[in-house]
Amino acid sequence: MRKIALIPILLILFSCGSTKSLHDNAEAVTSITTCPEDGNCTFEVLKNKSLIIKTDDIGKLYYTIKDNSATSVLKYRYVKETNSTLPDSGYVEEVVFEIFNDSTNLDYTDGEIQNTKMLFGVMCFCKGKAGSYSVEKGNLTYKNNKLHIVLPELVEAQKIKDISVTFK
Repeated sequence: MRKIALIPILLILFSCGSTKSLHDNAEAVTSITTCPEDGNCTFEVLKNKSLIIKTDDIGKLYYTIKDNSATSVLKYRYVKETNSTLPDSGYVEEVVFEIFNDSTNLDYTDGEIQNTKMLFGVMCFCKGKAGSYSVEKGNLTYKNNKLHIVLPELVEAQKIKDISVTFK
């Protein structure tokens, strides 16, 4: 069963039909239409934050978030439904990226997508698959209050490949 996450509309202070910045649309998510059927998806905008990408002692990527009044961090998360009686059966995929607060139209293709510092993360008890991966290819567009992201295959059996989020 496809699950559609609906988040209450908290801000209705903008005119119909105009494109707002993703930062301004933070509380205005009306639908996430591309969630895999066996889980739940959420979309979050962390206003006035910046994505800091780091590398650990064994060369694996990870990120931290810090305050920055010029940018916001956007996070799309898929959580697979699991059997709570099975230990270590959790599985999560996450796409996280950064945009400037005043961004009203975005159009990034392949290498340009790294202008957003986009990372794809897998959290699971699965050898060789868990971790964060830099997204070097794909597409990200935001226009007419619709965000659309197409990702390449970064890990085997990847669930998140196409993300569509609509804002009021």
